Amino acid sequence: MKTMKYLIDVYIVDDHNLLSEGLTNVINESHEAHVSNTFSTLAACRPALKERQPDVLLLDISLPDGDGVEFCREITANYPKVRILAVTIHDELSLIRRMLDAGVHGYLLKSAASDELLQAIVTVWKGQPYISPAVAEILSNSADRHIVLSDVEKSILRLVCNGLTNPEIAVNVNLSTETINWYRKRLLSKFGVRNTASLVRKAVEEKMV
Repeated sequence: MKTMKYLIDVYIVDDHNLLSEGLTNVINESHEAHVSNTFSTLAACRPALKERQPDVLLLDISLPDGDGVEFCREITANYPKVRILAVTIHDELSLIRRMLDAGVHGYLLKSAASDELLQAIVTVWKGQPYISPAVAEILSNSADRHIVLSDVEKSILRLVCNGLTNPEIAVNVNLSTETINWYRKRLLSKFGVRNTASLVRKAVEEKMV
């Protein structure tokens, strides 16, 4: 069994106490991650984040005192090293896209099995995006295939197309190289391509740059 210092530190923000307890039990019993804090409101979570940030934050979208989408934007702006995994009942295309545009690192439905939850936590902790198969199917089957980018993603895409490296882009947009690497992976995923050359070609074809 790993010692505590090697576990993935997790916060949960969800106003359904029974669900939070269930998620906590599954995560803590895995020996891969540990839930150190749970919150039922955004107001309770904010001061805790100022004191200490987790590795991964599980975030519901519908909360009693605010919008999970806007809170996601707030966290990515103030704490870029925190990996955010949306865990929600919402499978509407518009909400999924809003969360992706807000910078969420993973999206998982509450109907997912416990092993998928753990896989998602480990994946986003490693700096890789995680979209559950159920959510990926919703995105792929949508009638509207228009690629929606946030302002940050548009800026990074333009710099990628200009041939800048990740460290050079990081200096230009005032973000860490690690964060730029994650954004580059998100762009590859959004455009449905596997490498930078294909990304640039498709961006030009779609008149995104």
